[in-house]
Amino acid sequence: MNEKARVKDNLNYVKDMNNFAILNTNKSSVAKHQQKMAELRRAKMVEEEINTLKSEVSEMKNMLTQILKAVGGEK
Repeated sequence: MNEKARVKDNLNYVKDMNNFAILNTNKSSVAKHQQKMAELRRAKMVEEEINTLKSEVSEMKNMLTQILKAVGGEK
């Protein structure tokens, strides 16, 4: 049931004959791809955190402006 066939012209891939999926058998390239994807996820999380911080700083600036207006310190 676990039949696999080599992909023509590429020894790093096999075809699962049960579901016709093409599988990469080169563990090194799979590991590199997984590492790259993890780095991209981390970069996206950092970008989202930076955007959140920018938004919060902007909100604090607006609050400070309103406070200054309320106490009559606007110039």
